[in-house]
Parts: sequence; structure tokens; C-alpha cells
Amino acid sequence: MVNQYLKPNITVPSSLVITAITRSNPMIVSVEIGDSTTEANTYIPGMQVRLQVPQSYRMFQANNLIGTITAVNGSDFTIDRSSSLFDAFVVPSGNVEQPATLAPYGSRNLEYNNSNSNIVPFKALNNIGN
Repeated sequence: MVNQYLKPNITVPSSLVITAITRSNPMIVSVEIGDSTTEANTYIPGMQVRLQVPQSYRMFQANNLIGTITAVNGSDFTIDRSSSLFDAFVVPSGNVEQPATLAPYGSRNLEYNNSNSNIVPFKALNNIGN
């Protein structure tokens, strides 16, 4: 039997842990990436994301903020929102109940794949269905 090449199944992580947010326009969000993963590379320009920033991180104005990724540079994401008037982002010391996270938001990030009847990560930037 001949081995067949199977395309890898790209998955979008449910969320990424935020390590820093700049006070700028547009805002730049830095995330934590594990040693053996390329998960940040599956977040692409055009994806809509939501930030979850608990009170203990001080930049409470960014909590539940929804924006679009305009650029990706390693573990830094440029998001089309201004954070220039927000309080400074501070990673609290010690144990925290919930980390600050960045996660895909909305149906624009997914497309239906008719060939295998699965939902797959958003690839085309046509925004059909939004």
C-alpha cells in the first residue's frame, strides 16, 4: 500500500495568554508562545479577536475589546484599536485567578469545509457571512 500525503489540519488555539499590551494607536498585543508550538502563527491578519483582561492587570479598559489583527510579527499582534488612553498593562505577581487572553471572535474566523464536513480556520479574507 502506498503512503498518501495528508494535509496537516491547522487548528486555531482557543486563546493565547497575553504578556504585554502597548499604550498606542494601533495597540500591539504580545502573547506567550510555548517552546514546541507555532500556535501564534495560526492567527493571521484579518482575524477578529477579543481581549479578556481581568482587573488585576490594570488595563481594565481593554477587557472585552474586539478588534481585527492588522499585522503579525512573531508573538506580537497589531490590532486596529487605540489603547493610548488606557491605564498601563501590568502582569500581576503571584498566582492569578485568570490570565489575560486573546481569542478568536465571531464567525468571520471560520469557514465550512464541504469536503470533510468540518469547520476549519478562516483563510480567505472575503468575510462572507458576516
